[in-house]
Amino acid sequence: MGRNRKLFSAILFLSLSLFMGNAMYASAEEEKTICQGVVIDEVDVSGMTRAQAEEAVKGFVDTLRAKGIAVRVHDNTVYATLGDLGYTSDYSGIVEEALDLGQSGNLIKRYKDLKDIEQGSYTYSLEFTYDEEKIRELVSKEISSYNIEPVNASVKRESGDFVYTDHVIGSKVNVDKTVKLIEDAINNWDRQDILVDAVVDEDMPKYTMEDVKKCNTLLGSYTTEYTTSAQGRAANLANGARLINNTVLYPGDVFNSYDKLTPFTKENGYFTAGAYLNGMVVDSVGGGACQVTTTLYNAVLEAELEVVERFPHSMTIAYVDLSRDAAIAGTYKNFQFKNNTDAPIVVEATTWDRRITFKLWGHETRDENRKIKYVTEILSKTNPPADVIKKDPTQPTTFRQVTQTAHIGYKAKLWKIVYENGKEVSREVVNTSNYAAAPQYVTVGTKEPEEETDPDTPPTGDPKNPTKTPTKAPTKTPTKAPTDDSGTDDSGDDNSEADNPGWDYTEIEE
Repeated sequence: MGRNRKLFSAILFLSLSLFMGNAMYASAEEEKTICQGVVIDEVDVSGMTRAQAEEAVKGFVDTLRAKGIAVRVHDNTVYATLGDLGYTSDYSGIVEEALDLGQSGNLIKRYKDLKDIEQGSYTYSLEFTYDEEKIRELVSKEISSYNIEPVNASVKRESGDFVYTDHVIGSKVNVDKTVKLIEDAINNWDRQDILVDAVVDEDMPKYTMEDVKKCNTLLGSYTTEYTTSAQGRAANLANGARLINNTVLYPGDVFNSYDKLTPFTKENGYFTAGAYLNGMVVDSVGGGACQVTTTLYNAVLEAELEVVERFPHSMTIAYVDLSRDAAIAGTYKNFQFKNNTDAPIVVEATTWDRRITFKLWGHETRDENRKIKYVTEILSKTNPPADVIKKDPTQPTTFRQVTQTAHIGYKAKLWKIVYENGKEVSREVVNTSNYAAAPQYVTVGTKEPEEETDPDTPPTGDPKNPTKTPTKAPTKTPTKAPTDDSGTDDSGDDNSEADNPGWDYTEIEE
């Protein structure tokens, strides 16, 4: 009898529970709300509709996304929010599960769900994700912007001595390790603001004091004169030397004359002086710069550094032998050389007493018994074409003025000869250069002399056919054309040119 009573009680309890569950389910379906005691993460969504629950959970997620993360690097701090790093949660599926709790499935499942809720609140945990690429972008761009760049040791010449400056060790954010720290902080987050110290590595410079102290020997030097140059041209040579002086070239670096000397403007320290243009000597701002590059070219030859780019002038110049010049004109004629040694090179440039000197200092590795010599070989010679005559109607017929001397054309070759212990061991061609011939330019007068009559002198002879007394035309001593046995002209000697045998260019050789 007792056993039957217990069985009856269990059946009755199960029936009542199912009845109550069905009643709750019917009520929930009618109102479309979540059962009491349901929590999504930290949000109590009991009795909420789908829309209400989604809005409540979204607000909670947005609060978390607004939490800050600070990354310290050196004495700086970079701030971001978790939302900036793509931190978010797809909560729509969780809300759907909460709505179904105790209201879907067979009777046994619904009964079990409701019994679980009776034991206490039923909590769903949100799953969060972040965007690794956004974290990496934060580290590689914003945080790494505080990297401290290393500084190579340096050397310069000052008052005849070497002055060395020590290197500076830099620091660089380790992107991979810093990204990992941020990810770990997010994965183990206690929902407070996050603070991370970036991982920073030392960043050593490429060249240290030990490297630059190898630069202690004169590798090559050369001097040219400009004693007859006008004041503006002399000032341009001094300015060019100033712009180049104490340039340091580390191994593998290429010296670019155009980059160092331009722009050829008054604002950059240049004056107007003679220059070559289309076979003529003209005035140009920066005239004389080619003597700077030519002198440097010869110092480079003496140092036996690698010549990357070099061009001759369109016409011969006076201050170096043929094939030993290096013109600069616009962007199509440039002089460049490379430091092909194992140590830094410092370029020292000075002007004094109408002379410009370049000295290249570095690490000498050549045998002291090895000597070099450069010799010019003239391959051919072209006489100047006929004079170019310009007529001036404002000058008398006796007027004659040479405005530009003729230039002889040449083709020349430069040889490099190497001696060891006084004996020649090799010779090689350095370059072959062509220089155009140019005519002499002469201006002559074409104005005929006018007759003059003295009004106080009575006419003589037949009054109807008076005799005119010719008036002697004024005379001017003609300007003597300077001789040009060498085919050179110091008036435009190294100035920028539009260099082409046909002189079609409009660029100027400074």
